[in-house]
Amino acid sequence: MYTIGIDVGTTNCKVCLFSVPTFELIKQHSFKTPKIVDGDFTDFDMEAIWSGIVDALQKVSQSLSPAELVSAIAVASVGEAGVLLDENDNIIGPVLTWFDTRPQSQLNKIIDVLGYEAIYSIAGIPAHSNYSVNKIKWLQENIPDAINACKWLCLAEYIAFKLSGVKRSEYSLASRTMALNVGQKSWASEILIKAEIPSTLFSPLVYAGTAIGQLTAEVCELTGLSVNTQIAIAGHDHMCGAVAVGLNNEDQILNSTGTTEGLLVVTESINTSQKFFQARVSNGVHVLQGMHSLYASLPSAGYAIEWFRNLFELDMPTFLHLVDVLGEKREASATINLDGIFIPHLRGSGPPDRTTWSKALIYGLDDKSRPEDVLRYVFQGLCFELRNLLDTYQSLTGKPYPVVNVIGAASKNPYWLQMKATVLNREVVAYNIEEAVSKGAAMLAAKAVGFDISTVDVTNGEKLSRYQPELAKVARYQALYSEIYKPLYESKMLAERRRYGEMG
Repeated sequence: MYTIGIDVGTTNCKVCLFSVPTFELIKQHSFKTPKIVDGDFTDFDMEAIWSGIVDALQKVSQSLSPAELVSAIAVASVGEAGVLLDENDNIIGPVLTWFDTRPQSQLNKIIDVLGYEAIYSIAGIPAHSNYSVNKIKWLQENIPDAINACKWLCLAEYIAFKLSGVKRSEYSLASRTMALNVGQKSWASEILIKAEIPSTLFSPLVYAGTAIGQLTAEVCELTGLSVNTQIAIAGHDHMCGAVAVGLNNEDQILNSTGTTEGLLVVTESINTSQKFFQARVSNGVHVLQGMHSLYASLPSAGYAIEWFRNLFELDMPTFLHLVDVLGEKREASATINLDGIFIPHLRGSGPPDRTTWSKALIYGLDDKSRPEDVLRYVFQGLCFELRNLLDTYQSLTGKPYPVVNVIGAASKNPYWLQMKATVLNREVVAYNIEEAVSKGAAMLAAKAVGFDISTVDVTNGEKLSRYQPELAKVARYQALYSEIYKPLYESKMLAERRRYGEMG
């Protein structure tokens, strides 16, 4: 038996074929996520994304004979973003990316009516312009036909609909809409009424890994797959990555890295008390039925590295050479004085001080600085941001998290991983799993056809790389963090709050 996991990401879309029960990656096809950029605004090009996914399904299915051996397909995606559909299922208006800030004024109006704390107590997430409710309001106020829209589907839900012809919403993605009552696991009428959004826009809720229908005849003809192939929604990408590595209890923590970087803890209950609200961390319904999640995302991780490459106009081989140069200088770095700081707020800041308008800051350059020095600051800055967030988690939960589990882009970068271990002063375990999000989605696809995913061995030692703190450097990084990073971070955020407003 085979299953396919689809990952609709910010930077790339991936369609991956896995064998069951080992979930070995058999074949994959990826393509750069099509986007439409207009100045400061960025939209997902859903027509091109769908076309790319159909083409990728056709390519991966060619490796099997017969293709009907693919039992199920499940779709994961970024959160927050989605499509508004008319009565004929045509997309209305642009598909705003999760990070697009156009809906800020719509959020402000909702906050004026409901208040920050009330939204958090209901939805379990800190009010922010990224979430779907605000995108819907922006479309209603700026696109003539949007007021008569019939449905809203998050990206993975929309792709699952295109595959099956069935509209459903999935809990982990619904958790990122600001329209879900996270405690009751139902659409939040108290928010939707005040936001003047009809509850009929949202579809019936299902758990991740639930079969919602079969592949349509039209898609079968385009891809060569069987009409018997079951379709499921896998859910939020970071949550699917947690499934791929077996994260299933409150003592574990996952560092999921990609365009963004997040910390995820699987929980047995929601946490909406005042201290969690003040820290701006997000509660959600997890993709594993019966569990919840505590999640916080830093908007720039892999994106900061992409920004660096674009800034210095570096192709990939040249960039990788610079990383090697940094690795070769690692021993010498233990003895140099405190040096530069990069606060990577290129797309705003994440918890514990989350805003859309926060800007990046770099400190420590002089007339001798070279591109490799800036790159070191970038990696250090990403590690310090993660340290700041991890400290917040420890304070909130009272748990030490002695091991940080890493998946995604950072898991293939030894320099970055070693720096994480030293800055965080704890063991870092990197999962050398190809396409962890797609694998988690493929596992949830198997669940949709009755396979018990709890039996999957996800801790194969050959797939793990362990990094311990370099003790000679721990004190240096601690001093850099406490004496330079923290004061700069706090003064920068204070100045920006005075400049841009009290909340963002």
